[in-house]
Amino acid sequence: MYPIPFANACVLIALSYIALKLKNRLFMERYQSVTAPLLTGLACIIMMLQPLPDYELATDLSFAPIIMAGLRFGWLISLLSAMIPSLYIYVIQEPYGWMRIAQDFIIPAVISSMFHRKENESGHAVIPYWDGIKICIILAIVRLAMNGFMQQNVSFSFFSTQLVILILSALAIHTLIVMYNDENRSWMLQRRLELQANQDGLTGLPNLRSFMNIASNTMRFRPVTIMMVDIDNFKKYNDTFGHLQGDRLLQEIGQILRTTIYEHDYVARYGGEEFIIMSQITDYSELAHYAGKLCHTVKAYQSIGLEEPTTTISVGISISGSKHDELLHIISEADEALYSSKGSGKNRYTFYSDIIATAKNT
Repeated sequence: MYPIPFANACVLIALSYIALKLKNRLFMERYQSVTAPLLTGLACIIMMLQPLPDYELATDLSFAPIIMAGLRFGWLISLLSAMIPSLYIYVIQEPYGWMRIAQDFIIPAVISSMFHRKENESGHAVIPYWDGIKICIILAIVRLAMNGFMQQNVSFSFFSTQLVILILSALAIHTLIVMYNDENRSWMLQRRLELQANQDGLTGLPNLRSFMNIASNTMRFRPVTIMMVDIDNFKKYNDTFGHLQGDRLLQEIGQILRTTIYEHDYVARYGGEEFIIMSQITDYSELAHYAGKLCHTVKAYQSIGLEEPTTTISVGISISGSKHDELLHIISEADEALYSSKGSGKNRYTFYSDIIATAKNT
């Protein structure tokens, strides 16, 4: 009589596999509060439609999706998930439906939510295996108490059947958690590799490859400003204090720029001692204040350390005229403006438009 419950467990695992593959889709994450209860509830109904050998071994594992929902999302989504199969039981008017709803959906939703951890809400955290086993044991005790109260004459056969249900449930939940954790580890490894491919290893800032992708996509919709930033006298600093101190300086300047730029702007390491910033500000006066703030912040920070000379930066600025401008052309203009800043005394900013205006007047 046991092959059918094991077959039901295989159906459950197959449904879980499909759900895991759908989990990382954009629309799934964006509308998680709707899609998670809907898919979980439908999975419960599919499990309820599977055949059962007899009443004594009446475990279709329909509560398993509810347990996973509680572990992953907490009480709200798990209870919303329980509403769908509960409504189905009410519609088909199943005998002792209220007991089925309480035993297989409401109670598992509440108990599993008690083991929910806040970090699981990201959808990419690892669920402890023992949590699933503990939930199954608690549910077994509740099931024994409820059935014992209803039947009042509990036989040895009843206990042995409940033990089989407990073992089967624990194995099924454990398997679902293993699948979920393995999928999440693969996802996190993939994201880590993607981050490494788009991140500068020294400063932790995005690298030029990542910057070009972001900036190109942004310029398709709006004009932007490109600022080229160079650390003044970096070669002399390197020769004086050594490459290790030079690397530390690059890291510090990178962090200063990261924390000083505006919220919607983007900074990356361009290469060597150069950084590049994309800003959505295109107003001349605002950019002048912005660039001046960058220069002042770097100089003020370095002035705190008395054992080392003050470090400054030079900035070159180019404003795109429209969203149809070429990114490489704007970067080239900002780079030319940067060299003008360095040639004019350093620790300052220069607009490419000022270079053009000066050239026309001479």
